[in-house]
Amino acid sequence: MRYTEKEEKGIHKVENMNRFFDKVLMPAVGALMIITLVLFIAGRVRHKFGGGENRAAEPPSTAAVSSDPTEALALMALRETLLAGYADHVDAFETYGYEPAEGYAQDLALRKQVDKELVIYQFADGTMGDFTILKYAPSDDGFGYTSLSLTVSSETLLNVSLKGEDFDYQVAFTATDFSTYQVEDEKDYQNMMKLISTDDLTAMYDIFAADLRAMARRVKD
Repeated sequence: MRYTEKEEKGIHKVENMNRFFDKVLMPAVGALMIITLVLFIAGRVRHKFGGGENRAAEPPSTAAVSSDPTEALALMALRETLLAGYADHVDAFETYGYEPAEGYAQDLALRKQVDKELVIYQFADGTMGDFTILKYAPSDDGFGYTSLSLTVSSETLLNVSLKGEDFDYQVAFTATDFSTYQVEDEKDYQNMMKLISTDDLTAMYDIFAADLRAMARRVKD
């Protein structure tokens, strides 16, 4: 079909407009839509989790347990409350990994297998006392010992046992940061610190504290 000169100019104008739309306008619109979507999602995230400047102003969180005696006392009170209410929250305890531990004389004995090396025991008894035991048995022979146990009876009584093929060191610590211990345990303490550090003991106490707090959240839910 033959077009007049005026018609051909009109066709070229339309074709140029289409090329502009396809190559420039559409990508620009697409980019704008993507930017808008990203900003919207970022805004939702900041609103939900408190990002940006407000987030930076908050003190950093940490999983470590404070050595503040008041906090340690509150933690032991939390433990007492949890175990006292065990009968009402059996399902929650089971969901979190605790099951009755057979063969113990205490009124309440619970056991939680954290992994192949760590086990947590919770005991509650009006006569024999309330305490938690964390027992770590390394699967690697290169540690120099066969088991490391932490027994938490109160915020001022934390018994640590380190055993090997030919030794059994026992130290009673009197602070949750493991900075002080009973004088008569000096020799065992010195021998124990040749194989482990106070950081190892603090890490075990942190597990004890985190376990209780997570359990409290589970029971609350």
